Amino acid sequence: MNISVCICTYNQALYIEQAIRSVLCQTYLPVEVIVSDDCSTDETPMILEKLSAEISVLKVVYQPENVGIARNTDQCLRLASGDFIIRLDSDDYLAPDYTEKLMHLLVKHPGAGYAHAAIQEVDQDGTFLKQRKLFRKSGFQSGTEALRAAVKGYRVAANILMFRKEALMQANYLLGRPNFGEDYHLTTNISALGFGNVYLNETLAFYRVWVDPKKVRQRRKIQEISGIRRVFDDIIEPAYIDRGWCLDEVKISKTDFACRHADCLGWDVYNAAEKRELAVELYNLSSSVRVKAFVWLYSQGFSYGVDLYFKLLRFPKVLLKDLFHIIRRKSGNAMVYSANE
Repeated sequence: MNISVCICTYNQALYIEQAIRSVLCQTYLPVEVIVSDDCSTDETPMILEKLSAEISVLKVVYQPENVGIARNTDQCLRLASGDFIIRLDSDDYLAPDYTEKLMHLLVKHPGAGYAHAAIQEVDQDGTFLKQRKLFRKSGFQSGTEALRAAVKGYRVAANILMFRKEALMQANYLLGRPNFGEDYHLTTNISALGFGNVYLNETLAFYRVWVDPKKVRQRRKIQEISGIRRVFDDIIEPAYIDRGWCLDEVKISKTDFACRHADCLGWDVYNAAEKRELAVELYNLSSSVRVKAFVWLYSQGFSYGVDLYFKLLRFPKVLLKDLFHIIRRKSGNAMVYSANE
């Protein structure tokens, strides 16, 4: 089986070489590494030119103008020739056995449209932070199960995935997807097409978590809310209607998303006019009475009380997840002890 790795980049001169070299250190090497640079203004192009002269499997594409993450990723993925295609962001990197282990899972489960694993968070200096593991066992999840799970959110540890090319082709890659949440949109589309996915509860990749002193991510909140709405409008609701499933859980989930994201109305990065635009986008996602109440509470400065409410709601789920991982680790140790006896 041939594997392609697609890396889309924009102004990641500090990390792009580490991402590329992590691919070249794999126990199962890819046939090609395709990097698409979206008009970087830092030293990224010079680094890519240097690496291109050294690495025969490296192919670099330079966008003539900045096209945004969705179009850049779409065009990069379409260039890949492998049976399996890894999407890797240019500030992340892979453990040496990532390609081998996930490739074997996709071969074993031909109904899986993509494979994914647990990840290790790292900061801007490479210091390890927390591990991200899903609240599920290793193994295959059907397309039906994945579609229902997607109603609650993007169900991967991080956006570092190995796709089956056939699944990407049927989903038409990232054509027309939003710039924020395009990954969630794509995987949900793949599930709606009937493909399952396979998860490995081992840490096989490293995901960069950024400090954001300029609050750039906060400024993109309206794009984030719009991206979530697009997942429901474009994929989830039509899929539920097509299958004759009840839409009640979809409506509840849209309301939950809108309530959680209403906290942006209490942020000082937005002026009054921008907050009105955000409120409109929240209502586009869900105009329920509960959403209107949360919009009013956050707008009136009651952020602390509402945040405390959400923390109390999440506490049982966090506790159960921690217990789940503790029990799984102890079960794994017991198996090791038994094998050594």
